[in-house]
Amino acid sequence: MNKLITLFLMTTLLFSTPNEWAMDTAWNNATDEQRFNMSCEYKARACGLTEEEFIFFARVVEAESDRSRSMDGKIHIAAVILNRVRSDSFPDTVTGVLTQSGQFEVVSNGWCSIASTPESEWAIIEAYKALDAEEIPSNLLYFNCIGFSSWNYDYAYIDGNYFSCG
Repeated sequence: MNKLITLFLMTTLLFSTPNEWAMDTAWNNATDEQRFNMSCEYKARACGLTEEEFIFFARVVEAESDRSRSMDGKIHIAAVILNRVRSDSFPDTVTGVLTQSGQFEVVSNGWCSIASTPESEWAIIEAYKALDAEEIPSNLLYFNCIGFSSWNYDYAYIDGNYFSCG
């Protein structure tokens, strides 16, 4: 067995509670269809987020996707948020990015108090996978419904939103 995998398994066993270990095992052994239907607790853990942060993230994705009803649009919205977390130009947590002043109108006006949907939750999982597979650029940092000026370039127009790299 690979030394890194062995170290990961030993660390997981040493530092996980029995419930966390059971959750990780259930997630790792599930199909995507089963994962889609798992609770936010499982999805949050798979993303390395608290359940509260994951639900807030999914609510923002849902509220921001009022123009992007497709899964592809929701995935790109989630990817923008994740890329901002990874960027030195933005706060380094999901909550920090989402609550940054002047950035997400749905947060400042309370529209993100709507319930998340299984689709907005799954879009976060898919965004992680797409970014890790480099299917979405790591510098995709912006989206809006009116387009952009010449200081950056459009990457995609998906269901009413313009996505742009910074």
